[in-house]
Amino acid sequence: MSGPDPGLSAPDRRLLRRAALVVALQTAAAVTVVVAVVVLLVYTISEQERAEAMEHTARGAVEDVVAAGLPAGTGPVVTAAGLPDGCDDALLVGAVDTSRPGTSEVEVCRTPFLVVVDEVDGRTVVSATSVEEQRAETARLARLSVLVGLVGVVVSAVAGWVVARRAVRPLARALASQRRFVADASHELRTPIAILLARAQLLERTDDPDERRTEHAQLVRDARVLGDVVDDMLLAAESGRRRGDTQVVDLVRVVQEVRDAFAARAEEQGVDVVVDADPTVAACVDGLASGLRRAVAALVDNALAHTAPHGTVTLRVDVEERRVVLQVCDDGEGLDPRDADALTRRFARGDAPADGRRLGIGLALVSEIVSAHDGTLTVDGRRGEGATVTVALRRSRERTGPDPTAG
Repeated sequence: MSGPDPGLSAPDRRLLRRAALVVALQTAAAVTVVVAVVVLLVYTISEQERAEAMEHTARGAVEDVVAAGLPAGTGPVVTAAGLPDGCDDALLVGAVDTSRPGTSEVEVCRTPFLVVVDEVDGRTVVSATSVEEQRAETARLARLSVLVGLVGVVVSAVAGWVVARRAVRPLARALASQRRFVADASHELRTPIAILLARAQLLERTDDPDERRTEHAQLVRDARVLGDVVDDMLLAAESGRRRGDTQVVDLVRVVQEVRDAFAARAEEQGVDVVVDADPTVAACVDGLASGLRRAVAALVDNALAHTAPHGTVTLRVDVEERRVVLQVCDDGEGLDPRDADALTRRFARGDAPADGRRLGIGLALVSEIVSAHDGTLTVDGRRGEGATVTVALRRSRERTGPDPTAG
């Protein structure tokens, strides 16, 4: 069984272990109380049934004496079962109050007896039955019950620990997610905030109007970058909680909107952004338009960052019978295929040159959004041959426009 999330700090793991231990101890305590009550009931009922059985046996002996006929004489008639050797009946009669009929327990010759005294035709009849074996059996039952109870308590403690560890696992994931979000926010915001601060300080020191305008424009752009980072963080945090607010989204339209949004930047870089899709075919999926738009934008942003001037970024949308497949292809610097899986993890770096762009949460955000839409994300490419990111989403049943699969 796996323990708490390995991404948690040592204090968090200790906190979760203490929580699991408390649950386990509470479970063991509850089981101990239940076992103790059950053992006590079993012991009490067993003892009572044995006592009733012994009394029934003793009274049966009195009836047998009466049925056989009382012997001659005037003294008490005594019948004893289990009387030790060398122990006389007189000792038994002497230990019993024969003047009062009833049932009692006495010890004679270090042996416990259940004695029944009855009055028959003016004669006293005493029937005694040894209860030594009964008490030994009761003691064995008590020891066995305690042993079973202890085993039950130990088993319940172990089971409680296992169940408690499983019970705190969602709490561990939530706590790890919270800690990870805080770490992501700190890591992602540190650089743009430092840039903004440096830009503001530079703007404060310069007196040249042209330079001030240039720095002011750059400050605005840096502030927008910071806003984009915050949007990414919030979307990454909320994408898993908003799955119920889905709608039918035309992926071709989303791709065209993203292409238009990046047109100015692509032109400035000298990169062509091309949409390869049939606008007459509805590439509809169920999901959040804002989330899908952000995912496509992150893919285009990543492709532009790795594509040299005069390069091309292609957004290809293919509609299949059950899926809509989006491919974002670039002919830029490419990537090492061994890094493909790692690039979708937060703050992952490929084996890129020293000036390569840190991926931050870009592709990780796309991966989370695609997973929230029950889709798949794959990354492929070669060094110097560009890269292709493929997103496959389930096609919506509420389709509009012509169906390419219709015969």
